[in-house]
Amino acid sequence: MRQDTYFVPKRTGTYADVLVAYGLATLLDRLAGQARGGFARPRITIVDAGPYYEIRLSEPVRAEEVPDGLFFYSPAPFLTNRRTSADDVPPDTPTRDVEATREQVRAYQEMRSALRGEGIRGSELEGQLRDQEPPDDWAVVVFLGDGRMQALDAYNRIVAGWAWSRDRVAEHVQTILRLFSTPEGDEEALRAWEKGARKALPKVRETASQLLNPHQGKGLNEPKANALRIDNVKDRPWLEELLKTWGIWACLIPRRVVDTGDWKAYVPAPLRMDWRAHREVMARFRRYLWDERRGDETSLKSDITSLLLFVRAWLDYVEAAGQDDAAFDADVTALAPEKVVAGFHVAQFKLLSRNAYTMVNMSFLHLPQWTGTPRSRADVLALKEVIDEHLAVIRGIDETRSDGYNLLRDYRDFVAGNNWGAFFEFAAGYGHEILRRHNEGARWVPTFSPSQLGRLIMAANKPLLPIIQNEGFQNVAYAIRHSTVIPQSRKARRQDTLYEVRYGLGAELKRKATVRDEFVAALCDFMQSYNQENVQKLENTEKQMRRDLRTTDIEEVVRLVDEYGPEVVASLLIAYGYAREPREAETETNQQEV
Repeated sequence: MRQDTYFVPKRTGTYADVLVAYGLATLLDRLAGQARGGFARPRITIVDAGPYYEIRLSEPVRAEEVPDGLFFYSPAPFLTNRRTSADDVPPDTPTRDVEATREQVRAYQEMRSALRGEGIRGSELEGQLRDQEPPDDWAVVVFLGDGRMQALDAYNRIVAGWAWSRDRVAEHVQTILRLFSTPEGDEEALRAWEKGARKALPKVRETASQLLNPHQGKGLNEPKANALRIDNVKDRPWLEELLKTWGIWACLIPRRVVDTGDWKAYVPAPLRMDWRAHREVMARFRRYLWDERRGDETSLKSDITSLLLFVRAWLDYVEAAGQDDAAFDADVTALAPEKVVAGFHVAQFKLLSRNAYTMVNMSFLHLPQWTGTPRSRADVLALKEVIDEHLAVIRGIDETRSDGYNLLRDYRDFVAGNNWGAFFEFAAGYGHEILRRHNEGARWVPTFSPSQLGRLIMAANKPLLPIIQNEGFQNVAYAIRHSTVIPQSRKARRQDTLYEVRYGLGAELKRKATVRDEFVAALCDFMQSYNQENVQKLENTEKQMRRDLRTTDIEEVVRLVDEYGPEVVASLLIAYGYAREPREAETETNQQEV
């Protein structure tokens, strides 16, 4: 029977299942390339069908069609190092040298650092730098080749088995296709294969390594951390482990946490991902991560930037797909990144002893749910601007400080969990961060802009739109801005501030927001003192650099408080009040100064 759908059960609920799915997609793609050539491959789509992943093909294949004598190079390379002998390397297998890759990365980093600020764009030096750039999967080589991961021997043994059993490759492939031909699997086919393959392979079942099977690491098999066990480290069929090694190169992204030395492995969980689109997006994503290497890839920041940069890579792919606006309307749901990828499986490996990493934590980070549904190229460009603004804010936060850690934790809860309460906590805390950094002499601190905050709310939290579009709300946010971040920024740049900085304003409004009447009273006190300061400065200096508030402004804000609650309105006022000045308002302020 010809088959156009294969099934990968979610047996573990970890990235091990995803590795198998992408490994199987790699196999089907290679089979199609062997049979039809590179330009005639069928379309392959990986779909989350609940209890299993479906690998769907536009043209069916069947195990009986696999030709005898089939062989192709392993999609996963054999990794060598200084201890590898020539006899260890299997024939007809691509290889990657771990030490040479590390040296290439080091040399490229030094060259790029030396040329930074030299204005090389468009010059011959730019081409030379590009020629020295390591391949985009260099981090996988370094990750697998880290001896303390204790994964290289098992990985190489699995990869080498493909070439050492070359005369049985057709049988391997036929068994794999039968094994995943139904959701239940064909265990009888697997047992029959094991009997015949024992003479060709060193092991037909591999010990489950923590790299390929993070749920089976030693000491991590109890619901509570009250025991250490190794009896759950079960052997897995070599065929399944082989698919996982292939899947590593298709979808696993390792990142090094510089402050702790941990490794974090990120694997995207597909919802409905086209195979070709996946490969293009992953190439862009890896390049973004390379550019992200700033020496401060701390744990929380690594999680956040991985999510944001993947979304940006997907939006780049959508923009570059050559679709006009009419094509956007054809299948708009397929263009939103959260509709194609659910998020990232994350495993953290910590160096608990001098010579061995141990998998200490597994988690799942959902992709941001606030990108909305882009319906035009303009929408895509606007979303990319939102992503870039958030990345600039996050990059400037120091996770090693307690307040920085708390800020990033709140933001991760927002970006990975669609928790708007966490975003408001972040916005309130970041307002204090802005003032602190300006007070310490920073001339520029990245901040959110009202327009981008509006886009974000429009895409993901439309019920809040009437608040931020209200004129009274906007005027009060303007007053907060010109009482906090604007004068503090001018002070840091040694410009005439004219007005005093109200350092605790955001914290006071947030504290009072738990009780409606107290919040309204605090807001009225602020508005009264704000207008009074304007009058005094105008009388004393004959200057006024900011607008007065009107009685209608407080009336409109009070009406919003009664409709939406004081905490929501206060949170939005703080977020908008500590945002940077809109461009048109900056122009107006400058004109007033003159």
